[in-house]
Amino acid sequence: MNRIIPILPCPSIKDQIAFYESLGFQTVSVYSRPNPYAVVRYGPIEIHFYGSKKTVPNENPQMCYIGAADVDRVYEAFINGVKEASGRIPRTGIPRISKIKDLADDRRFILTDTGGNTLFIGTPCSKLADPVFYRTIESEEYAERFETLYDLLYSKEDLHSAQRMLEKFFPSDLASIRLAELDLAKLLLVALDLRIQRESVLDPAVNEKLQELLQANDQREGDWGKIAKRWNDLINVE
Repeated sequence: MNRIIPILPCPSIKDQIAFYESLGFQTVSVYSRPNPYAVVRYGPIEIHFYGSKKTVPNENPQMCYIGAADVDRVYEAFINGVKEASGRIPRTGIPRISKIKDLADDRRFILTDTGGNTLFIGTPCSKLADPVFYRTIESEEYAERFETLYDLLYSKEDLHSAQRMLEKFFPSDLASIRLAELDLAKLLLVALDLRIQRESVLDPAVNEKLQELLQANDQREGDWGKIAKRWNDLINVE
């Protein structure tokens, strides 16, 4: 046994196929009898769907993890395809595609299709060139706290606990904290994203300090290039 193929439900085979084709999948086969059924494929990935009028997308608990050799390449292909088809990248509601997250074990994004099925698509940290860049800082005083904060926000997706952690273990004026510039930039990115996820607004003070740091450093490559890319991803309204 060397292959597992998920078989997932959806209320409309037609809508499901249209969504996956917008991502770049190829429709291999579609059946209407005896029951609605479809097979789609993306490279070596194959997914089967069956029509089920009982499936309520908002209540669908079905999920699947898909390992990818290069999650960034897959992500870019998916968002470019769906944006070309619909004119936007759906971040909320159903269907939706999350932004990429760096977690303790992998780098991933989450896709929820029109049927409410959730696909976790990621590359293991062991296969990444720099798996812990965004998740770690060099400061001995704040390294452990920062890692916990990061995991609360991205691994646990616990916004309330992440906010409490930020308020309890970091100064209210983050720009005043004594950290190396790169460490500070990573902390500010997390704080900025936390505010966006909680309130759907940019924190002006945090954003201004990040801009100041980026302007003072070479953003064209290296670590500051990564910081600049993450910042642009956060502030980009799609």
